[in-house]
Amino acid sequence: MAAPSDPLASLPSGVKFLLRSLHNLIPEKLTETNYPAWSLNVQTALSANLLLGWIDGHEAALAPTISKNDKTVPNPEYTSWTIVDTQIRACLLAVISPSVHKHARGFTTSAALWDDLAARYNSVSTAHVYQLRDKLHTLRKGTKTMTRYLDDMATILSDLDALKEEIPERDVVNAVIRGLPTEYSSFKQNIRMNNTTISLNQLSGWLISEEINLEMENKLSLTESTITEPRTTLLATNGRGRGRGGYRGRPSPGRGYNSGRGERNNGRPS
Repeated sequence: MAAPSDPLASLPSGVKFLLRSLHNLIPEKLTETNYPAWSLNVQTALSANLLLGWIDGHEAALAPTISKNDKTVPNPEYTSWTIVDTQIRACLLAVISPSVHKHARGFTTSAALWDDLAARYNSVSTAHVYQLRDKLHTLRKGTKTMTRYLDDMATILSDLDALKEEIPERDVVNAVIRGLPTEYSSFKQNIRMNNTTISLNQLSGWLISEEINLEMENKLSLTESTITEPRTTLLATNGRGRGRGGYRGRPSPGRGYNSGRGERNNGRPS
């Protein structure tokens, strides 16, 4: 029995790879709030497989017929173009959530579908940029580890980058420093007094080292206080013991007093 033919055999290799690896390349489906990141993932996946032209207009829709020798004949490339475009459109539909899917019906080309999704869900980008900028400048380390704090900052910057919003590195450095708690006051002052340009990577390395130093100092202080407290208690205990012992060691006033009285009584006239 002959082996069944591969239904994807006639497709370009890029399309076949995209279909087989779609959910690995684009793990998150499009929702009402994640368009920038989703769009970036889709464009990256298509570009890597030389298929970006089907959604950005460079591979425009072909006419089903062409003129040849003054005659209208079927366009030999139309069928191939349509198959590829349909597969890409199917891929797009497969990576959008049900709430978005209802707005993705009735489009005959992948470019038309892409443009509609961009117009509908990228319209909130400006407001989202303001929100992210505000989040960048109000982020605080608090009780988080330094690594977690820097990761949160990196996530905000990544979201801004997906919206094509560039933030000067100096502003990012200032935002990171501003979000540090009071125990980093000396570190913050040293950074602000430094006239040289500091990159975010440099600052991140210094902050992680500073966190380690502060933790070591806190542990050392705790150890010293633990040692000092028993010494203080011991000294106080010894002091009380010496007071009681001194009192017990004093000569009894009764004996001297009685002796004196006896001598004085002997001298009295009877």
